[in-house]
Amino acid sequence: MVARGNRSSYSRSASPDTYPERYDPFDPPLDVIEMSNPSRQSLDGRSSFDYQRDRSPGEISLASLPSGSYFPGSRDDASNSQYAPVPGRSASRAHTKQSIGAPSIHSMGSALNPYKTMDADTQALVDRRAGEIVQWHVHWSTPAIITALFVAGVMGAIGHHLFYRHLDGKPAEDQLKMIRYGTALAFFTKSTFVGTVILCYRQRIWHTFRKKAMTISAIDGLFSVTEDPSQFKNWEMIKNAKLATVMAVCSWLIPIASVLSPAALTSEMRTSYNQTHCSSVASLNFTHESTFNFRNESNFPGSSLVYYNTTDTEGKQPGYFDYYDQPSKNARRLTVTSAYLKKPATYPDAGLDSCGEAWDCTYSITFQGPGYKCDEVANSSNPNTEEVVSKGAPFNISMLAPQGNYLYYAAVDIGGYANPQTETGDDGMPKLKPPYPDSLGVFESEPALWVGYAINTTKPYDASSPYAKQWISVHEPKIFKCVAHHTNYTFEMHYTDALQTTTRKKRDFISLIVDTTVTLNPANKSDLVASPSANYVRPNKDVEKYKVAAAYHAMGSLLRNFLRGDIRYTPPYPVTKSDISETKLIESRTSYPVANLMDEIQNLFEDMIITMLSEPHLIIADKVSVPCMKTRTVNVYVYHAEGLWIGYAIVVAITFVFIGVGAWSIWQNGVASDTQFSRIMVTTRNPTIDRLSVGACLGGDPFPKDLRETKLRFGVLLEEEPREGPLGKVEHCCFGTAGETKDIVKYGTYAGLKRWRKDEEEEAGDENKPLLGN
Repeated sequence: MVARGNRSSYSRSASPDTYPERYDPFDPPLDVIEMSNPSRQSLDGRSSFDYQRDRSPGEISLASLPSGSYFPGSRDDASNSQYAPVPGRSASRAHTKQSIGAPSIHSMGSALNPYKTMDADTQALVDRRAGEIVQWHVHWSTPAIITALFVAGVMGAIGHHLFYRHLDGKPAEDQLKMIRYGTALAFFTKSTFVGTVILCYRQRIWHTFRKKAMTISAIDGLFSVTEDPSQFKNWEMIKNAKLATVMAVCSWLIPIASVLSPAALTSEMRTSYNQTHCSSVASLNFTHESTFNFRNESNFPGSSLVYYNTTDTEGKQPGYFDYYDQPSKNARRLTVTSAYLKKPATYPDAGLDSCGEAWDCTYSITFQGPGYKCDEVANSSNPNTEEVVSKGAPFNISMLAPQGNYLYYAAVDIGGYANPQTETGDDGMPKLKPPYPDSLGVFESEPALWVGYAINTTKPYDASSPYAKQWISVHEPKIFKCVAHHTNYTFEMHYTDALQTTTRKKRDFISLIVDTTVTLNPANKSDLVASPSANYVRPNKDVEKYKVAAAYHAMGSLLRNFLRGDIRYTPPYPVTKSDISETKLIESRTSYPVANLMDEIQNLFEDMIITMLSEPHLIIADKVSVPCMKTRTVNVYVYHAEGLWIGYAIVVAITFVFIGVGAWSIWQNGVASDTQFSRIMVTTRNPTIDRLSVGACLGGDPFPKDLRETKLRFGVLLEEEPREGPLGKVEHCCFGTAGETKDIVKYGTYAGLKRWRKDEEEEAGDENKPLLGN
């Protein structure tokens, strides 16, 4: 190791008293501890003979150099210590490349500069750097990086917003992947804003170092607090650098936004709506029955609601006709299923066929079919006994509780179609020989439904009532009549997860299926006769009308199968003789009919009709296109924009304010700086600091307490006799104790700096002029 502290005999002839020691930024004194045991004799102690011996042939002796020549780092007496003008770096470098016969700048620097290294390349760099001068200016890199980071952060936040808005409302697929993307955007945005704040923070602390003297411990805290939160316990740092401390705190808090912003995207079950057309929904068309011919089912695929007898199985004899026999087994199966389910039966794929896969839908269908128009004809308040009888009722209100014992009584076959019409063979042909009776297969009337029932109000009878003992609570009897009609229906069909819900929206009764009136035969007062006969529906006249009436009659007969019979109260229990007890029309708990029996009979019949939609192979089955509202409830992404922007907006605002602080600090400082080792190295070249650092050169723990508590500031070093340089006597900027430094004046001329432009220097005024001489 070369001992840099020794001075060679040729470097200075004057004594220290004559020329007091001044700090040379290019040759600071060494730590005396470090140099206490040099391993070899200083290279500066060699004799001039050694230099002459080692000199290359192209070099000349120092004695031949002209007086006043400048060699970086040389120390001469006061009269010969003037620096030669240094035109710039290129001129300085020119000295290192001398032509043959010219003195080598390396050899001259070695001779005149008391500092030498053992590495020739390093020595050349030291010699070349000795004449470097720069000027006051803010380099573009730091402001550009601050701006780029801030813009990148804003773009990251906008990108995060656009990404989440793109996902909003879409099915929540690949949730883990989307969360990762969102988290990546959040951390990118966080990193850029934190980087922006830290760069601005670094500019701020250099401004603080110029204005405030702080202990080394507080300075350490400002340099490391953005990486080490334990430094916030340093009260001196907080007191002397309040704004910088706030910036450091924010650099730690900004990452919270990266935690809050991904939470702005959630997944929820939501229903989406699509007003469109459902092109293939199930409906009913009873007119298809009018053209049905059981002899040629290949042309009429499917199942009819009716089984027919015929006068000609081959359908070739003149005047043959088919006539109604009974409801088909399919019709019977479907209506019984509906009655037992107590709701319309549903085809398993009806929702899929109507709505499409993964959709629910709501639509309306309109069709014409059979229906019963019901009217109340008597009740406990208005018995109308004579009128009821005159209308053909087979019973009166006195049969019902509380006067009678019947809880329910129905007569549903008055004037009905005779079954069988005549004896037939297995092939369905009458055993009678032609000609056949005119009444064969004729619908002379459609039976009306006469229904009487009693409602148990659960209100106790008065003790004086004759019915109190038997019935206990008040019973209200009612009688109503239902007549079969051609009916227009509008039903709203709703499918949710393949579950069908049906609501009748409209029901219009058009006309009677068979427009006749049944009365007692005036000839014998015992038989019933329907009139007028002109309105009979005949199988050999209007065939299409007859087959539609047959389908309606079949549906009505299936309903009547459940209604006929009675329920009689035989104390202490009721006895039922009707299949109505198998339906929803009877309260299973009490065996009483439901209170709104008239409406429920109509609803039961409509349930049977809607059940026909569940069998796509019926003759009456139809497909139609109708407007529909499709809905789908799925797990979708939901973007809560306020959750993202509340955090980002605060971070963007804070960062923007700190950019202003950083810009103002850069303008005040006159330069943009950093906290890298290189910046620390060039700002701590102070002989006082060199001597304070004795024994701490390794930088290890424990760090000396008295050194840690020493107050320093970044300023202009106060010297009794400043260094003479290329621009004259100039001062030196560095860290120093409060007593040996003064403020750095922006655009001042200091060691290693070019003189600021003259016009601006004059405007600054003599009081701010840092030069001690020109």
